[in-house]
Amino acid sequence: MEKFNIVIGTHGRFGEELVKSAQMIAGSMEHVKTCSLLPEYSFEDYMKVVDQTLEGLEGYTIVLVDLYGGTPCNTFTVMSKKYHYQVLTGLNLPMLIDLYLKLSNMDEIDEESLIAETMQTVQQSCVHTNKKLEQE
Repeated sequence: MEKFNIVIGTHGRFGEELVKSAQMIAGSMEHVKTCSLLPEYSFEDYMKVVDQTLEGLEGYTIVLVDLYGGTPCNTFTVMSKKYHYQVLTGLNLPMLIDLYLKLSNMDEIDEESLIAETMQTVQQSCVHTNKKLEQE
C-alpha cells in the first residue's frame, strides 16, 4: 500500500467533528489531518496553518474542503501549486469514509479513477428519501 494523506479544510470545526463521526463507522483514521478556519483567523493565519500541515506530509495527498469558493477552498487551491495535490469540494461523511477506505486498500493509487469515484460518491450520497420510499 502506498503512503497517503487526506487533509480536510473547513469553516469552523466541521472537519474535526466529521472525522470523529467517520471514526465511529470506519475506525481509526491515522492518515487524516484537519485544518479548521476559525473566526479569529485572518487569511494569512489560515494560510500558515495550512502550510504547516502540508509541509511535513509524505506520500500521496488529497484535500477535501467544504465549500467551493470559500477560504479553505481558495487557500488549499493556491497551496496546491507548491505541494502538488488535488482539491475536491462538497465534503460529506460518505465521501470521507469511502475515500479513506479506498486509499487504505489500494496497492497503487490511480488518481484519475480515485477522484472520479469520489465525486460519484458525493453525487450518490444525496438521496430524496421521501421519493425513494414512494418508489419502493
